[in-house]
Amino acid sequence: QRSCQGIISSGINAEYGGTQFAMSVERVKRPSDNDLVPVESYLCEEQTDCVIIHEVLDTHAPPEKSERELDKAMLAKHSTIVIEPHLLGEECIRYIRVGNALHKTSVLSGLTALGVSVVHSTWSLPFGGMSLACAAAYHFSWQHDPACKYQVDTMGHYLHRIPLEQLSSPEPVILVRRDDTVRKKLHNTVACAAGLLLCYQLYSILRQ
Repeated sequence: QRSCQGIISSGINAEYGGTQFAMSVERVKRPSDNDLVPVESYLCEEQTDCVIIHEVLDTHAPPEKSERELDKAMLAKHSTIVIEPHLLGEECIRYIRVGNALHKTSVLSGLTALGVSVVHSTWSLPFGGMSLACAAAYHFSWQHDPACKYQVDTMGHYLHRIPLEQLSSPEPVILVRRDDTVRKKLHNTVACAAGLLLCYQLYSILRQ
C-alpha cells in the first residue's frame, strides 16, 4: 500500500509543488448523477467510471456520511473508488482483508483435507471442518456484501484511472471492482467437496 501512496504523493507534489487542492471541481453533471454519485463525491471521468469520496470538513456533518457515500458507490458498481478519509479507508481495507482471509482459508483447508485423506482419512477431519466453517462464515457474512466485489490496489496499477489533480489527500485508498465469478466457483466447489468428505468420514467413524 505504501508504494501506491508514494506514487500518488510524488505525482501530486511534482505537478503542483505541494500546494493544497480545492475540495471540489466544477463540472457539468448528468441528470443521473444524483442517483449514482454521493453528495461529496463525483465521477472522475465517465470513460473510467471512477468515484472520489472526499474528506468531509463540515463539523456539523454526521460521521457516517462518508460511509453512506461509500455504500452508494459500491451499490452503483463503479469500477474504481477512491477513498480519501483515512479512518474510513483503513476500515475498508481491514474489512476486505477479512473476506479474503475467509476465502483463502476455506479453499486451502479444503484442498489440504482432500490431499491428506489419501494418506490417512481421519487426519483430514479438522481441515474439512475448518473449510466448512470458513465457507459458512463467508457465505452468510460476506458473500452478499457489495464490498466483496472490490479489492485494494496496493501497487498502483490503476493510477491511470485517477486524475491526480482532483485529489486532496496524498494517501487515498483505491478500490478496484473485480469479477469474482471464478473465485466463487472455486470456493464453493472445494468447500462442498471437503464437506462431503467430512460427512463420509464421520459416518464411517460412527459405524465402527
